[in-house]
Amino acid sequence: MGTHTFHRTGVTTTRAGSDFGRLVFTLIGGAALIVGAFLDWTRNTTGENLTNHALVKEEFFTQSDIVKSVGGISILLGLVALVGLVDRTGWLTRLAGALGIVLFVLFAIEVYRSAQHQVQAGAWLALGGGVVLVLAGLFGGREFVESPTVLEHAPAPAERRSDAEQS
Repeated sequence: MGTHTFHRTGVTTTRAGSDFGRLVFTLIGGAALIVGAFLDWTRNTTGENLTNHALVKEEFFTQSDIVKSVGGISILLGLVALVGLVDRTGWLTRLAGALGIVLFVLFAIEVYRSAQHQVQAGAWLALGGGVVLVLAGLFGGREFVESPTVLEHAPAPAERRSDAEQS
């Protein structure tokens, strides 16, 4: 009689309530990041007009190109979070949320280094969206191990010896 080789396989599973919660929180967090981009961030300057240099310098200049603005980054993160709904594990949603929090922290550091300390609603909404997205990513699927599956049948040691003696 031979021995059996067992291999375990992992399957990502979720519950219906978990999927719904992740969907709702991702939509809320992504919408907060996107809407926050169009609100005032500091000194009555909206996020889509605020240059992305405001994340690393104390200069808060306006920018007409939304791609090179703080609001553009916020919109991009909101869209990445929505794309993260495709993957059931939620890692992309968590990543977008964490980057949204980093975006706020970098911005807040530069605002508080400047002469006029004023963080307005758009930045706070982006922070809230990032936190909600991190929570939404926690609703992702978990990996559970299924029952063992027999994939191979190996001969017993006694059978191996008799095969070697015959040759």
